[in-house]
Amino acid sequence: MRAFLRFRRILSNDLRGASFGPIRVGLKQWAFVYRSFVQERFHTFSGGGGDWAPHAPSTIARRRKGRGQGQAALLRDTNTMFASLNPVFSGKPGAIEERIPFGVRVGFGGPARHPTGSATVSDIAGFHNEGVPGRLPKRQIIVPPDSATVARMVEVMELALAKTIKMAT
Repeated sequence: MRAFLRFRRILSNDLRGASFGPIRVGLKQWAFVYRSFVQERFHTFSGGGGDWAPHAPSTIARRRKGRGQGQAALLRDTNTMFASLNPVFSGKPGAIEERIPFGVRVGFGGPARHPTGSATVSDIAGFHNEGVPGRLPKRQIIVPPDSATVARMVEVMELALAKTIKMAT
């Protein structure tokens, strides 16, 4: 019974964020795995490889200002949003990774201004993620993970649970 109680204490402390044991490490790894997924997806979709609506010709003309044609690089002009999704969290402007009870929150947030205007990086990501009817089509950035990412996250947590059991016994 003592081993079970130790397991429960370690698990509870990690899930609440009161310690940094195997489960909390697993949650940190979840953030890495998810960030990898959304950054790769952003790269693919911003290059025209997904289901994001293409930019209007007027937007391309206004934004490119003689720097070539096409839309592939429009969402990567400054790389600010792309860098905010870096799997190795480094606190880039607009990036969040927060320990929360029973999990981790990743995505966009905070007060950091986008380098090309007065809106925050988080605001611009939100505009794209939600879309603006009649002005900006929805280009979702923060999405549920695909099945391969979920499978990797399951593997990570299975290893974390196995380490927690080993620590408790």
